[in-house]
Amino acid sequence: MVDKNYVEGTVQDAVGQVEEAVGYAAGSPGARIEGKVRQMAGKAQAAYGRAFDGVSKTSTQMRTATKHRPLSALFLAGAVGFVLGRMSVHR
Repeated sequence: MVDKNYVEGTVQDAVGQVEEAVGYAAGSPGARIEGKVRQMAGKAQAAYGRAFDGVSKTSTQMRTATKHRPLSALFLAGAVGFVLGRMSVHR
């Protein structure tokens, strides 16, 4: 399933492109700038949506792997904890 931020961001990007084109046609620098700003905001929101969707999928995959291989997951968590613990030791 696609994240709603991705969809909304894509729509805002498209609206911004139209607004920019209308600004060029009308000779309105303000409309062109608003269109560019809306495009940038839309692209940022869409990128956030893609990232959130990726994290969600990875989380689901990790839960599934943990259910099927609990000992491997426990070993991996212990190894990560050990490495992080070693990194935080002050010398």
